[in-house]
Amino acid sequence: MAIENALGSGLGLLNKKAVITGGAVNIGAAISRRLAELGVVTAIVYNYSSSAADKLVAEIEEVGGTAAAFQADVADAVSMAELFAGIEEDPRFGRVDIMVNNSGIFSMSEQTDLSAEEWQRLFNINTMGVFLGAREAAKLMKSQPALDGEASRGVIINMASINALHPGFGQTVHYDATKGAVHAFTRSFAAELGPHSVRVNAVAPGLVDSEGLRDTAGPLAEMVEGRNPLSLVDGSSPLVKASDVANAVVFLSSSLAAAVTGETLVVDRGYLLT
Repeated sequence: MAIENALGSGLGLLNKKAVITGGAVNIGAAISRRLAELGVVTAIVYNYSSSAADKLVAEIEEVGGTAAAFQADVADAVSMAELFAGIEEDPRFGRVDIMVNNSGIFSMSEQTDLSAEEWQRLFNINTMGVFLGAREAAKLMKSQPALDGEASRGVIINMASINALHPGFGQTVHYDATKGAVHAFTRSFAAELGPHSVRVNAVAPGLVDSEGLRDTAGPLAEMVEGRNPLSLVDGSSPLVKASDVANAVVFLSSSLAAAVTGETLVVDRGYLLT
């Protein structure tokens, strides 16, 4: 990892302030790391993974970046309000330019076997968590001045899924419903916040390769690999990588996307084409 200040400056990201929920592990860690590499001051929000968050903060600081770990329950309104109050008062932040609602959970089950508690658990994290994070960020963004030369006061990026746009892999109706809600919320909130010069977009990844995926969902990974039409010249797995999702977040956060709002950017190596 190396800090790329020149590139970050060119993208309009240098010294911006970002909040990433679920920012310590998996996709969230890739997003936190990539934004920090581009000179973004990064608030890494975790619920349980304090050791992973602290480790990532140390990694970022070791190479000259600025990051801080904050604990919050994204599904709890009081916890999220306290999180943003703390970030606003923190001298390293004071404002939020980029909000990434990344926290999410996944499970599989036939719907006739699914408990009401499991349905609600996914909606609490995947949908309520997005609403609370976006709401608290929007309160700050609407009231904060735009930075010099900026076209907007801030950008909110929500983590959706290709399952919001197409029937899922089977046994994922409840998960698909949460991500469909995120997709609709993104479009409507973008319309609401547009007059306040705040952009709202989403990223919809395909199946993301991760440690342990082959052990927990090997047949699913093989099926997706077989259907993804975009082959890689190095012969590596055609599954989406966490870094691919992070780069999509960078684009939507940057000045290159200054005219982009209400969109859901698909990152799936062509899976939906099939």
